[in-house]
Amino acid sequence: MSDSPQKPTSTPDSAERARLGTTMSGANAKHSIETLIGRAAVERGLATRDQVLAAFEVLKQIPKEERAAQFVRVFTGRGVLTTEQIETLRGWIGEDSDPSSKSGSSMAGPPVTAALSIPGYEVMKKLGAGAMGTVVLAKQISLDRLVAIKLLPKKFASDAQYIDRFYKEGKAAAKLNDPNIVAAYDVGRAPGGEYFFVMEYIDGDTVFDRIQVKRRIPEVEAIHIARQAASALKHAHEKGFIHRDVKPKNLMINKAGVVKLADLGLARAGDDSAAITEEKGKIFGTPYYISPEQIRARDVTPATDIYGLGATLYHMVTGRVPFDGTAPKDVMQKHLREQLVPPDQIATNLSGGLSMIIEMMMAKDQRERYHSAGDLIEDLDLVAAGEAPVHARPKLDSPISGMDSLGTTGDEVAIASMPRAPSPWSTPVGITVLALLAVSVIGNLLLLALNMRGGK
Repeated sequence: MSDSPQKPTSTPDSAERARLGTTMSGANAKHSIETLIGRAAVERGLATRDQVLAAFEVLKQIPKEERAAQFVRVFTGRGVLTTEQIETLRGWIGEDSDPSSKSGSSMAGPPVTAALSIPGYEVMKKLGAGAMGTVVLAKQISLDRLVAIKLLPKKFASDAQYIDRFYKEGKAAAKLNDPNIVAAYDVGRAPGGEYFFVMEYIDGDTVFDRIQVKRRIPEVEAIHIARQAASALKHAHEKGFIHRDVKPKNLMINKAGVVKLADLGLARAGDDSAAITEEKGKIFGTPYYISPEQIRARDVTPATDIYGLGATLYHMVTGRVPFDGTAPKDVMQKHLREQLVPPDQIATNLSGGLSMIIEMMMAKDQRERYHSAGDLIEDLDLVAAGEAPVHARPKLDSPISGMDSLGTTGDEVAIASMPRAPSPWSTPVGITVLALLAVSVIGNLLLLALNMRGGK
């Protein structure tokens, strides 16, 4: 396979993003909520650019005054997004924001207004937005330091489930004290009713941003990033927490090159029996980086985070996601049943050691992955030093075990057992050939015996 850089279909560069916004705007009013949802879906890795553009082409065939009302039906009907995903994206974009104020940035979100007041903090500007809220830059007056404050979208301010998840993120982060995890400072509710979470301000970019710029991140840099992320996971796992959403956008890098694991909104204590019961049968995670056990909605373990980091590392060094598809459910099917293309077959200059590490991180069976983040760190350090990993080994081709049905929100996709290639001798033609060979051998033996007898 050629080693030329390949553009990931799930992560458009700035030129593609501009085209995406322009094309989608043609399906509705410029910078409408629907346009922003479509753009955000691509940039968050929930759908590919082609999927979203194709859905908007369908919308363009609908009378203009009916497009907004038909948006959900078209996107869910084509399998581009689920209803829940659309509502989540709509919430953080903010329906009550002024569409004309959108800058076209991938971090679009509710505008920060002078009305926002959080005691002890001076709000300065909006930094961005995520599925669980808008993030603003502020100064903590008492300590004269910059902080980042996440605000729960107003749409969810009366939803007990979202409020609970928001508080859990703050509490989970507060229990973790590691240089590679974004620190938590405070969580509460402002006088105006806004729920807020104060955390460490990271002045830098994300792994996602670097993939956008470089397409492929050099091996040395990728190992450096993965090693720090693994250290963060090691600390979280030792404290009993599983992140469940490790991906490029959740790995921030400050100006000093320190990697910070962010967004603990899906983090859960491994022994939280109440959460395990409440979440039974539900899928949490991002399709391009989700583990097979998350797709099956089964119990997650530290190996779940190792899979997510493996998928992220794969994306870093190859320039494309491990599995792609025309819809989220197609991508998840591939995580369950399709063999991973070894990363060194895509990036041929990649070392065999790092390729083996990534393949072990992304083993479909949890038992075949690294037993701990500590073991992963040991192998990463060895490969960085030019040595062979001690835990990862060359992977032999074998049938994928444990395949079953894939449950998605609003869809049930049957995963059939992988067919085995039939033996060529078990076919009618093969049986006939074998029979002819047997007759030929017997005939030759008889002739040999007759000749020998006649020669006596």
